[in-house]
Amino acid sequence: MTPRRHAARGFTLMEVLISLVLLSLLMLMLTGAIGSMGQTEERVEQRVAAAEDYRTSVDFLSSVLHRVSARKSPVALVGQAQAAPFFEANSNSLAWVGVMPARYGVGGRHYLRLAVESSAQGGQLVLRYAPWTGAATFSDWGSAAGQVLAAPVSTLSLRYQNPATGQWGETWPPAGVPTVDLPPDLLPAAVEVQLDGPTPAWPPLVVSVTPTRASDTSAIGAGFGGGGAR
Repeated sequence: MTPRRHAARGFTLMEVLISLVLLSLLMLMLTGAIGSMGQTEERVEQRVAAAEDYRTSVDFLSSVLHRVSARKSPVALVGQAQAAPFFEANSNSLAWVGVMPARYGVGGRHYLRLAVESSAQGGQLVLRYAPWTGAATFSDWGSAAGQVLAAPVSTLSLRYQNPATGQWGETWPPAGVPTVDLPPDLLPAAVEVQLDGPTPAWPPLVVSVTPTRASDTSAIGAGFGGGGAR
C-alpha cells in the first residue's frame, strides 16, 4: 500500500500581510517609547542644569551684596552735601561699591550695579562691574563688564531694611528720614531681591549688608546722629 504524501503548506498572503502590520505596529510602539525616554532624560538634564545655574547665581549675588564698602565721599545725600558711601538704591536697580569674590575670576573692589536689561531673548538680570578707581560715583555702565544671573526676567523688585526700625522700603535712604536718624554707616541692614519670570522661580532672597569700612583704610571716620565711626 502506497503511503499518502501530505502537501507542504505555507503562509497565505493574508497571514503575511497581518504579520507585517503587527510587526510595524510593534516597531512604532518601540520607537515611541525610546523617543519618550530620550525626551524625559533631556528634560531632567535641563532641570538639573537650571537648578545648578540658580544655585550658582544666588551664591554669587549673595557674596557681592553681602559686603558693601562704607567708604564715604562728599556726595549729595537727602538734599544736602554729606560724606556718604556710593549706594544708589531704588525699587528696580541698585549700584554700590563692593568686593568681587576672587573665586569667580575677578577679585577686589569694584563698582557694581544690579538691574534688569533688555535683550533679544527678553529681560535679563545683569550684574555690571567695573574696577574701583576711588571716584565717589560711577555711571558709565555701558562700558562695564556684565554677568547674566537669570533669564528671562520680567521685573526686579528691591527693598531695603532700616536697621534702626526694622522696616522695609523701596528706596535708600528712606524718603523723609533725616540724615541724623540714619545709621552711622548710612547703609541698610539688608537687601531683599524678588524676581518675576525666571525658571526655576526665584524665592525672595534676603541678604544682610556688612560694611567693609573696617578693612578700608581710606574710609572717612565721621559720625552721624551722634554715633561714632565703626
